[in-house]
Amino acid sequence: MRDVFAPLRDRLLRAGVRPKTVNRYLSELRDHVDDLTAELEEEGISENAARERALSRLGSIETLAEPMISDRRFHSWTGKTPWAVFLIAPIVSYGAIVALLTCALIFATSPIAPAWFGTVGWGTTQFAAYVAPLILAWMLAFMALRQRSRAMWPLVGMSLTIVAAAVIEIQVKFIGPQQGGEIAVALTTPSVAQIAALLLVAAAPLLLLGRHDQTASQV
Repeated sequence: MRDVFAPLRDRLLRAGVRPKTVNRYLSELRDHVDDLTAELEEEGISENAARERALSRLGSIETLAEPMISDRRFHSWTGKTPWAVFLIAPIVSYGAIVALLTCALIFATSPIAPAWFGTVGWGTTQFAAYVAPLILAWMLAFMALRQRSRAMWPLVGMSLTIVAAAVIEIQVKFIGPQQGGEIAVALTTPSVAQIAALLLVAAAPLLLLGRHDQTASQV
């Protein structure tokens, strides 16, 4: 069954209204339409005609959207401060992940490195370099798609996160079991291969964001 409120949903989301607020608002409108339809049916009007008349009484999409769009209290952070959500938050989050992983490695090797530390240390560096930035990039894509955001902010945020992962490196030097080693966080020259691999894996949400951006520009 066609959702008559789908255009209104897109209008509100693209304007920055929180998805939960949009769902609640549309639920209230549907209940109101059902009540009006029931009242009109009691007057002898057919169900389809009653529903069409009930919908017409609500007004146009712009009329229904304007109160929600004009009140900033209903807007999400992605709508109010996209630069903070899509640029600052992922970079800070990646820095926090690197810090936590480094602290965990230091804790695991104090006072001496266990026999399994070589494998774990290598796995940790790979997680920080490839898995963590991809998780953050996909989270940005999910938020952008859910909010019907323009592609610019999330695309820039995803790219910066991937570049940060190529620049910030956890370095682990494992000498041998029961011996010392070195754990450090350093800034390195970005690896073109690493950036290319991350962008390639992130291509699916990037393409989806591009399509949504083209759709938004046509509305």
